[in-house]
Amino acid sequence: MKRIFVLWMLTLLLVLITIGCVQQPQEETLTIGVIVPETGVFSTAGKAMKNAATLAEEHINTLGLSEYKVKVIFADGGSTPEESKAAFMELSSKADIIVGTYSSDQSVVCAEAAKENKKVFIASVASAEQLEKMVSEGNKYVFRNAYNTSYWGLLAAEFLRLSGAERYYFVGYDPLKTFNQGMLKEIEKANVTKKLGETYYLSTKVSPNDYLEKAEKVTKILEDRDVLVLGDPGGTSVGFVKAYRNAGGKGIIYSVGGVLALPKTLRDLNESYIAFQAAALEDIEKTDLTKKYFEDYKEKFGEEANNYAGILTYDAVLIAAQAWAGDTEKTIKKLETGEFKGASGIYRFNENHQALWGSEDLKGVIGEFVNGSILIVYPENLKTSDVVWP
Repeated sequence: MKRIFVLWMLTLLLVLITIGCVQQPQEETLTIGVIVPETGVFSTAGKAMKNAATLAEEHINTLGLSEYKVKVIFADGGSTPEESKAAFMELSSKADIIVGTYSSDQSVVCAEAAKENKKVFIASVASAEQLEKMVSEGNKYVFRNAYNTSYWGLLAAEFLRLSGAERYYFVGYDPLKTFNQGMLKEIEKANVTKKLGETYYLSTKVSPNDYLEKAEKVTKILEDRDVLVLGDPGGTSVGFVKAYRNAGGKGIIYSVGGVLALPKTLRDLNESYIAFQAAALEDIEKTDLTKKYFEDYKEKFGEEANNYAGILTYDAVLIAAQAWAGDTEKTIKKLETGEFKGASGIYRFNENHQALWGSEDLKGVIGEFVNGSILIVYPENLKTSDVVWP
């Protein structure tokens, strides 16, 4: 009996040793490459994009938003197509899927590189309609979670309609002229009210005072019930608004957002009656990630979260993490047929791989900063006020 017991104990010990020696399966790692403009004329947005992507990595891994352990790596896309193409190629050998880029020209060359390298690329900011055309012509590797040019124009036209503006004048930013002119084309097509004209100010690196000269010029054109549509999402827009108001500029400024959609910027600017678009705002909970994005961003980076380039890059990383299915072909199928949760809403893609902005679960927001408070004027279901004129 004793012998049987000893044999049984030895057998049990052997089993336990064997189990201990078997390695537990390791969680697979998904590497997401992010192209951000860390240098050049878009570097302000680049900082917000990099911060947002870093936060996305943290949220995915701590909240269990993917089947994979996610690692985010970065490359500087600069401010030219050539720099972005180089960044894409740098990431291509290291990353499973790539997101990002800022301008339309940059996104187009990266879309071409995606096809050449058979690598999924999600454009998180650029709006060029050429991306959708490329998909329709057979480039299945490119997707966009950002607005397309049509949606930018539709939002601006919607504000002109809601405001009852008598006329409008378009002021663009020369480094983003492709985007600006595409947006303006859609505004003109909507034919809501009379266009007074258009102008584009240069980057301060090219001409330090050009935005001041343009502000003074436009001041002489607009009247009380006119809207100035401002197509610059960057830091120079703040100086332009100051110069315009200091010169006696009238009416409402409608901004494409970016820097001019940040509450702190608006408070510091002390500018009432400025309208702006945003993919999401902190107090409007589109999903359970909306508030978390804004709150955690501020806690982690000590500043307010960007509500377009930043939040959409955050969402692009989340989409990539939710969609990855082990290889490129399976991931494309999943992106084409699935739905994906972000801080800005629920994403689905159409046949041209464009996110369905304007759908019930994914709409841009138009806010107006009036005497220190943000009022929502669009969409209707989130509306807190009609447009307020000075």
